[in-house]
Amino acid sequence: MRPTVFIVQAVPEEALVDLRAVASVEMFPALDRLISEPELVKAIRDVDYLWALGEVPVTARTIAVARRLKLLAIMEILSKAVDIQAATARGIPVTSLPNLEAVSISTAEHTFSLLLALARRLPEAERLLREGRWAQYQSMALLGTRLAGKTLGIVGFGSVGRRVASYARALGMHLLYTDRSRLPDQEGALGAQWRPIDRLFAEADAIVVSATLTASSRGLVDARLLAVMKPGALLVNTSRGPIIDEAALVDVLRERRIAGAALDVFETEPPTPGGGPSSALLELDNVILTPHLGTATRESRTEMARLVAAGIIDAIEGRRPAHVANPEVYGEPPRPGLDRIG
Repeated sequence: MRPTVFIVQAVPEEALVDLRAVASVEMFPALDRLISEPELVKAIRDVDYLWALGEVPVTARTIAVARRLKLLAIMEILSKAVDIQAATARGIPVTSLPNLEAVSISTAEHTFSLLLALARRLPEAERLLREGRWAQYQSMALLGTRLAGKTLGIVGFGSVGRRVASYARALGMHLLYTDRSRLPDQEGALGAQWRPIDRLFAEADAIVVSATLTASSRGLVDARLLAVMKPGALLVNTSRGPIIDEAALVDVLRERRIAGAALDVFETEPPTPGGGPSSALLELDNVILTPHLGTATRESRTEMARLVAAGIIDAIEGRRPAHVANPEVYGEPPRPGLDRIG
């Protein structure tokens, strides 16, 4: 019998050509909802390989049902939805994505597109047109902010943050960054200056949050930091929602203490019931909201899916996959945990 693979959410079909050559592949097809736990349990009972993504919960109870499971492949760099410890307890390898350039490129592009849309007030301008309220040229009603010559502060100077910096530099912006420690090589390459986070928030005209969510970065951008931002400053977050105190951000936006914010991520997100922008955010007109679209380009999602498929093919053909999240199942030392912004 051919090995069986179940994918919990749709992925680009072109990434599955090689996998379909060696395995029978079934994919949950719906694009308008997540697979439910009963549906997942039923689908994976006799599956050999499970492909997880989209923060669909794969719990210890679910893993226990999969009697033939040989590998759990996650199409994410980090996932809080998959119980890796439960898989490890059963000796099941778990693969995840490395820090792919494809992820960094698409996330950085989306980050910068949000910054540009926020600076030029594009959602407001489109609404004005759609509502038939465009009555004159050169209206003072929609004056935006020119980014050239302004100072961009980047919180977390990892691969996404550095790529955003390169885009900003090309536009003629001055660059500040903050991280756990200074990165002299990157400072020289990108012309960025390090600042402690308090000074960065006080000096920057626009701030991009591109930090990894860890215990130390949860709630990092709090009321104290938001209070020192310039009145005309802009804030963009495409990293993880819990890094920003959402209630505190709502307060400064509602009171117009900063010019605006653009958020692609939120404190709670699906599949958490009611996850997504809070009702308070939805009521504000000086915030742009997008549904976690950082890597949502066909090119990046296809490359990500191909890498996941390659790991499953390796396992099917008796090879150790390249990117194992729990190497201890192979008798190797555990992978070190993350506790770093960037």
